[in-house]
Amino acid sequence: MTGAALMQDAPMIVSGVAAATCLTLAPAFRARRSILLCQLAAALFFAAHYIFLGIAVASAVNILSAIQTGAAVFAVRSTAMRGLGYVLICLMGLVGLWFWQGPVSGLSVAATILIATARMQADQVRLRLLLLAGGCFWTAHDFAAEAWIALAADLGALAMGLVALATLLVRVTIVWRPSYPNACTCGHLAQSRTA
Repeated sequence: MTGAALMQDAPMIVSGVAAATCLTLAPAFRARRSILLCQLAAALFFAAHYIFLGIAVASAVNILSAIQTGAAVFAVRSTAMRGLGYVLICLMGLVGLWFWQGPVSGLSVAATILIATARMQADQVRLRLLLLAGGCFWTAHDFAAEAWIALAADLGALAMGLVALATLLVRVTIVWRPSYPNACTCGHLAQSRTA
């Protein structure tokens, strides 16, 4: 790649790497608000990235996604913001129909609707399950659209999301019990001391 070509592609590369970083890190956060704020940044970077790639539907849906994420941050405390969040989800579907570019558009709209619905959840497990489902659709979209940086971000976010979900659902407890060289069991040791 020549220097001129690299400079021409620099905005696409930089926005893609920034989006990929935010998307991959979002599931690592434990608090809902932190996850959403990281997703807000990812949506804005992805909107720019898809514009540079010439994929209008994915860019438009990501702009709506950023607005919806802002509403979702406050949806737990505000009925109005909760309503706005769901109205924006419907609007995302309409934008997808308006800018339809074939099956790849359907994948981006389905992904965004699932993820937007996830953001509206207060329950961590439902939030993470819907994020994973939406991530699967984004993976298919980015593979079909040959958006390789976004695809790498999708795969990273899916892996991180699975690990984060597992930490919520699986608890491992490690118990350390000291061993006594002259005793068979702790009960036997207790009896010999009382005798």
